[in-house]
Amino acid sequence: MRTISITIFCVVILILFPGVAPVQAQSTCSPKKVLEALARRDLKQALDLAKKVDDPDYSDKSGVTLLMCSAECGALDVCNILLERGADPDARSANGITALYLASQNGHTAVAKLLLEKGASTDLRPDNGATALMAATQFGYTDIARLLIEKGASTDLHDDHGTTALIMAAQTGNNDLVKVLTAGGANPDIQDNNGSTALILAAQEGHKEVVRILLTIGAGIDMQTLNGNTALVLASLRGDTEIVNLLLESGAEVDTKTGTGATALFAAASRGHCQVVNILLEQGADPLLADAQGKTAFYYTKDYNVRAILTAWSKK
Repeated sequence: MRTISITIFCVVILILFPGVAPVQAQSTCSPKKVLEALARRDLKQALDLAKKVDDPDYSDKSGVTLLMCSAECGALDVCNILLERGADPDARSANGITALYLASQNGHTAVAKLLLEKGASTDLRPDNGATALMAATQFGYTDIARLLIEKGASTDLHDDHGTTALIMAAQTGNNDLVKVLTAGGANPDIQDNNGSTALILAAQEGHKEVVRILLTIGAGIDMQTLNGNTALVLASLRGDTEIVNLLLESGAEVDTKTGTGATALFAAASRGHCQVVNILLEQGADPLLADAQGKTAFYYTKDYNVRAILTAWSKK
């Protein structure tokens, strides 16, 4: 017979060469078994299997790799083994997702650090245009955002909606992330697809400390959205006296008109915010200014006190 079993061959080797151990065939496993272990969050088994997987760069029909799944789970040791065995840190799924994006989105700082050390690109973006930095910012992972910036991530890239990491942080009122991003050079005056800036959104949402931080670094105070709203108009609409005062003290133009010709005074009056109406008038707002329809702020309020205030100032 031409064939010989592995067992017989090993016995022959041991007889002829007693000091030499026979070479054992290395066992391998299917990448799918690693995926199954990761899905169960059985990281110990996933690690054992990853050491024997026959294709460390395996991807499924959606282009999702073992490394991506491991990064999403925060399986640091599994990621390390896969990378050591040649997995591509920049592999992308069918929709452009990377392992670094998933690690950043899920707050796995150690995994993100490992990927960056192994050469992962900071600014690869999925189909929606978001970056790993945006993913970390969206979910409030300050340490990962700081790490990405230190490794050269661009702070001013935007997604399909025109949203930057700073716009996200400002809108959600995350003071720490706003500080990290601005310290990293983020441009506060980038506008999203609606024309909103970080300052406009912070004022709209009532995030006083974010407004203060942005004004300190020189954010454009009178920039307007596509429909003409300014930070002051939106703060006045909220009736937020603190932010209104902060903006006015920083030099905001009190009578900037929106697309309809309305001003901050119109916004405050329409919602019955007496305190804001008084503040605006004291800072020079014109009570007789008319909008595109020829109507003044008085026309848009039903609040008796606001009407009385506007009437009194109109006679001055």
